[in-house]
Amino acid sequence: MSALWPVELEKPFGETEVPFGSFNPPWSGVSSDGFRFEQEYSLVSDTPVPGRFYKIKYGGGGLLETTGRAYGLKQGAERLTHAQAINSHPSNIKFWRPPGNAFEYKYFGKGVISFSPRFTCGGRKCFATIWIPPMKPYVHPFLGRGIAVDSFNEPVDLRQSQREWDGESSSGRFSAGRRIDMTKVPFRWICRLRVFLKQPDGEIRQSFATGTLVGPRHVLTAAHVFDANWENDPATPVEVLAINVAAGADGLRTPFSWSKTKPIDWRSHPNWRSGNFDPRFDFGLIRLPNPPIAYRRFSKLKNETLSFWGNAGEIDGAFLLPVEILPEYEIRTLTGKTLNICGYQTDSNGRSTLLPATVRSVSPTARGQQIRQLISYAADTSQGISGSPVWYWDEKSKRRYLIAVHHGGCGNCKTPPGLDGCTTQLVGEDCMSDPRIGVLLTQRVVRQVRDWINEDYDRTTT
Repeated sequence: MSALWPVELEKPFGETEVPFGSFNPPWSGVSSDGFRFEQEYSLVSDTPVPGRFYKIKYGGGGLLETTGRAYGLKQGAERLTHAQAINSHPSNIKFWRPPGNAFEYKYFGKGVISFSPRFTCGGRKCFATIWIPPMKPYVHPFLGRGIAVDSFNEPVDLRQSQREWDGESSSGRFSAGRRIDMTKVPFRWICRLRVFLKQPDGEIRQSFATGTLVGPRHVLTAAHVFDANWENDPATPVEVLAINVAAGADGLRTPFSWSKTKPIDWRSHPNWRSGNFDPRFDFGLIRLPNPPIAYRRFSKLKNETLSFWGNAGEIDGAFLLPVEILPEYEIRTLTGKTLNICGYQTDSNGRSTLLPATVRSVSPTARGQQIRQLISYAADTSQGISGSPVWYWDEKSKRRYLIAVHHGGCGNCKTPPGLDGCTTQLVGEDCMSDPRIGVLLTQRVVRQVRDWINEDYDRTTT
């Protein structure tokens, strides 16, 4: 989501962060096996750039000049319009001063951003940090879809359904149309997410997404499932009211029951929203209510526990490891290999769909520079698959490794693609893009997920 078109920024002194895809910093490490170690990135620039926060400087030009530098505009009505948008943005109003001349009274009558060093912080002078709105926002296709609803209750279908086992893919030769036994590993850990969101007009609608049970009561999914906005603007968030989570759902049937969660139960990476919804940070965690569903025993499992992905991996063969460690398991590269994606497409009657994904690149490029936190692949995914697990089944060892969290397509037909080789095509009202991309489970991502789980454990045990 967002920032798929990299822009060059000057690196502020003392900060180690750069925009998505701008360049490979000299401190980035590359292990001997070729897997890259990701670095953290900043969100504040010392030059005005759309979709970033800008530290204004006294003597560096006023609002109109700053606007022109940010959007590449010379004098004229368009520059004034963008300046008014910057000035009236909710994040910037706190920096207003009263208008001081006829021009400011006419076009900025309520107040205008001060570019003088009159702000203080911690007893010292400092400059305001204003938000420069994106010029062409990237709106994720998840938003604004779904159907109107009157209730958050989970429907139940008591009819029994015929099930068939559908093997995982290591070669791509299997029928994606066959039914999946959702009581088997790893499918029973794949969760259908029924998302209830409030439209700008006040109407409540429901949409669907997918997640993976990776802790006792913790579901890994894409951050944009619950932490999104309407215009790719931090000040205009989508109001997600509730998410119903059903592990191993099969159509309307919920063999392992379902849980209703509220906004206090969701967490996304701290750089997701403040980074203008950068797809590199499109992952988050949903916490289900107590008691932990993973430790519950179900008759459908012959009174065994549901468990979760990464728990007792040596027994169930499902590992949650950083991709940098894969060479230790004799997986030297993922490029060209066939992965599995399993999620709940919105047009599949609520039943999960298992799809093959052929890896294009473990680190796709933008303007020739590698994006180490993403993985690209060819896969026939659609709406509802967001947040799905992307895993590799190793036929030799009979083990499966969680590789990524599915983000979506590489573009949205409304803005220039950022990734090299990304193609988009508008088919009816839907935008088809190739390749698809996911957030790699690097050391930093896995550590963040485990920290979230551990923090939750510490709170519930103290």
